[in-house]
Amino acid sequence: MGVLNNLSSFVKDYKQYNVYKKSLGSVTNISEFKPFEFRLNQKPSLDNTYESNVDAYSVLKKIVDVFKSVSWIVEQRQADGTYELIENTTIHDLMRNPNEGKSYTWADIDEQLLVYLLGNGNSYLHGEHLNGIIQEVDVLPSRNVEAITTDNFFLPNVRYKFELGVNKRHFDKTDVEHIMLFNPSYSSVKESFNGLSAFEVAKNVVEVGNDRWEADAHLLKNRGIAGMITNKGDRPMLVDEARAVQSSFDQETTGTKNFGRVKVTNQDLSYIQMGMSSTDLDLVKKGDVTLRAMCNVFGLDSSLFNDPANKTFNNRKEAEKAMYTNAIIPIATKIAEKHTNFIAKNHFPDGSVRMRKDFSNIPALQQDMKEEATKDKLVMDGINVVLNMPTGANTKQLILRENYNLSDEVINSLTIETNE
Repeated sequence: MGVLNNLSSFVKDYKQYNVYKKSLGSVTNISEFKPFEFRLNQKPSLDNTYESNVDAYSVLKKIVDVFKSVSWIVEQRQADGTYELIENTTIHDLMRNPNEGKSYTWADIDEQLLVYLLGNGNSYLHGEHLNGIIQEVDVLPSRNVEAITTDNFFLPNVRYKFELGVNKRHFDKTDVEHIMLFNPSYSSVKESFNGLSAFEVAKNVVEVGNDRWEADAHLLKNRGIAGMITNKGDRPMLVDEARAVQSSFDQETTGTKNFGRVKVTNQDLSYIQMGMSSTDLDLVKKGDVTLRAMCNVFGLDSSLFNDPANKTFNNRKEAEKAMYTNAIIPIATKIAEKHTNFIAKNHFPDGSVRMRKDFSNIPALQQDMKEEATKDKLVMDGINVVLNMPTGANTKQLILRENYNLSDEVINSLTIETNE
């Protein structure tokens, strides 16, 4: 809530700053200065977010880089319902060489899918079939794809139209893996197949960030002179006198040799400041507000991005762990389910094979895994104690059911003897 309040205050101050800067521009005659205008009606896109906003790029790139660094694995369901790792399948062949013509790696596929999904709200993976099997994949640019549906909510018969320059193609649902972030504000069946961009949620944050950096750039570009020396006497200086004073002032005040010196003059002169005051400059130094708000949208902690007010070792350690649990793992689970339905079921029609990201060797998660393993061991030790108690089988079953929440199926699978 504090971040939102600060952001609201910042937006209010920023609008006042724009008005002030406009008036300042007319007074100082800075002809090239352009006032900063909020683009409130401009819908966020990758052009004005990921490609041009430093906070948007940094946060999304962090998620993408971590996501694609985690390996994909392929598992097959066993008779007892558990999954075991399998290797050297046709899925592995596809991941090793997903698109020979474009020389893509599977990490490239990961990156493109995630940038489009989080930045646009939709990602489209096209599968090229050979003899019914997906042999090659390509990521379609999201803004060049349009979902085509019927008006029947229950039978939308979705298809996809792709247009990019001279390239125009139509795809059936079986040809494209469509992943989207659910957008509840749809008013037609067609709109229900258009996802919600995370940047659209952070629209105001993006605009404030863009304008803040634009403000910084303008201040540097149009800084010009720092102030003016003016004659306070009754008789204004002539042009030649003003030039002489300027030349003398430049020679005796500029340069490192004059640092800290006090200039003595016999003229009645005064100084008029032309630059921004420290209060005005504070308005363009609130980048930590937009950064934190952007991090909140994506489920990250701002300490991962050197936020000075949130930068301790413990914060960083916890932030690394939270990044996986709040951002990486949920989106990886979503994409893995789509890949399983689109790719794995295509290669293994019986539905026994799944694809997923393997988080078992992530250092930031190892402590949690150790704690879970310790808890599991304690539970197993407790169950063994119950099984060896000098009491009847029915009593043991009752204890296991009530104290360890074991189902009847699991209890029946245990060898429970009467030790009386």
